[in-house]
Amino acid sequence: MKVSSNAPTLTDARGIGGVVAQDGFDYQLWDGLARLPAWLSNPAFEQMMFEGLEDLEARFFAPHAPRERLLERFQAKSGSLQPAEVRAVFQKFSEFETAFPNAARVQTLVTPRLPPTLSWLARDPNRVRKARPFYAPFGDIMAASDAELRSQLTETYGVPLGDFVAGSVEVSERNLPDRDAAVMLFGLELDRTYPSLEALPRRVSEAFDALSALARRSIGTPLGRAILRETIEGALGHQLPLPKSFPLRIRSEHSEANERSLEIDASSFSGQGGAFPTQTEWSEQLLVPLGRTARWLRSQAVSRIALSGSYRLTTAMAVGWSFRSAIGFEVEIGTRDGFWPTDERPSPDTKQSWQVSEPSVLLGDQLIVSVGILRDPAADLGRTAGIPAQSALTLYLEEPIPSAKSAQTAASVIKRTVDASIARLRPRGIQLFFAGPAALAVALGHRWNAMPTTLLHEFIAAEGIYVATATV
Repeated sequence: MKVSSNAPTLTDARGIGGVVAQDGFDYQLWDGLARLPAWLSNPAFEQMMFEGLEDLEARFFAPHAPRERLLERFQAKSGSLQPAEVRAVFQKFSEFETAFPNAARVQTLVTPRLPPTLSWLARDPNRVRKARPFYAPFGDIMAASDAELRSQLTETYGVPLGDFVAGSVEVSERNLPDRDAAVMLFGLELDRTYPSLEALPRRVSEAFDALSALARRSIGTPLGRAILRETIEGALGHQLPLPKSFPLRIRSEHSEANERSLEIDASSFSGQGGAFPTQTEWSEQLLVPLGRTARWLRSQAVSRIALSGSYRLTTAMAVGWSFRSAIGFEVEIGTRDGFWPTDERPSPDTKQSWQVSEPSVLLGDQLIVSVGILRDPAADLGRTAGIPAQSALTLYLEEPIPSAKSAQTAASVIKRTVDASIARLRPRGIQLFFAGPAALAVALGHRWNAMPTTLLHEFIAAEGIYVATATV
């Protein structure tokens, strides 16, 4: 990859300036330590580093990003800034983005106080950002506020710098005149992030000092999640109340961002307006990020996932398949009744009255599989897809799926029945039509091991038709 000759590097004057001149290091150190409790609660957080290409940078796993990682970058200025100096910081941020596009999620100027004429930079963008979840259903309201904010920034900084600041820069006013103020802020962030921790003030101070010592002897060296957590927990004398299972959240078009979970953005796969993306988009924008996440979790020795969010049946099946048992995962599937773990084995007395119709021939080289819970999709296949009854393996259950045990029983019956048809008819592929709870679709995907390539479908109720979606 060719990099511009003007790109910032670790060995140029800016890159070594912070290492050579330590003025202001306390301020940037204290600001970074205050951010650490929230970062450790974010399961995507990997590392932080003082005095790399910026005063402070944090790195996060990001399955949708081209590099599979994103940076958050902070320039901390402890002194009083003039408007021209603020502009210069923003310009440096812009130069980094130009040299390394899409490497940073956000770049932040941290300072005790902005010049009076620029005080709105810390107030107005923050106000718009905080209100965004509340006004999420009202796109026109947020668009008006975003447009006004962008207009203010372009009036102040011109184009294109104003546009860049509007979309990629934050300003944080943070007054940390001494260590005591920094320890107090660190303790407040611990309490806010982990309200059940109840750490003693003396222990909080010791944790702050232990982290400070670690950072000072590691300038320019990455500090990984494990050593940071070990250091803070050792000083506190308590483990941080972090979830035992890795929190994975599927985000739909209606849900808000949640930094306590790793998010898979499935908002464009929600069938909004009765339309679904192309099969290529399902692959590139959903299955690829899911695959990246599975590989990353395995590299982190994570095998147990707590799944939450809202999603369509195709997404549910794709999630279960991406984290299937054959590659070492167990999934706790979030439902209205709590989590349904995939390793909840059904009891021998769990009985389900499935109605099964076996196919006599394939459709071309494809095995057609129809699975219905309370609603039987088989009746629609001939009418909407031209599939003859003799070419469809149909499974129908006229009762709900009320529990994890019931879901595992159903997944086992479906998988076993499909396996039998595969052994008898030898298809090259499967086309799956499913009507039932999303939790069961996850459980079925989780058991969809050693199967022929499977094309999934979604039902568009307004048109009464099935459309092809993703291939697993």
